[in-house]
Amino acid sequence: MSIDVATAQLAKEIREAEDRLLEVASEKPDRWWPAYELKDHARNGWSAGAMDIALSRLIDTGKFDVRGDQIHIRP
Repeated sequence: MSIDVATAQLAKEIREAEDRLLEVASEKPDRWWPAYELKDHARNGWSAGAMDIALSRLIDTGKFDVRGDQIHIRP
């Protein structure tokens, strides 16, 4: 697999993981999730690294609030 193909595949995996994390968190919008639990509920075969990057990007873009190890989707 070439680097470009691998990079494209990882980018796709991260985007899908972001979508799923948002979907799971939206099902219970008032809940503060432990980060590991939210990732476990959202995981769909994606690597732990992709899940971590996806969650970090969602936090960095302001889609999630963070309090310690607790994650909450912003309304």
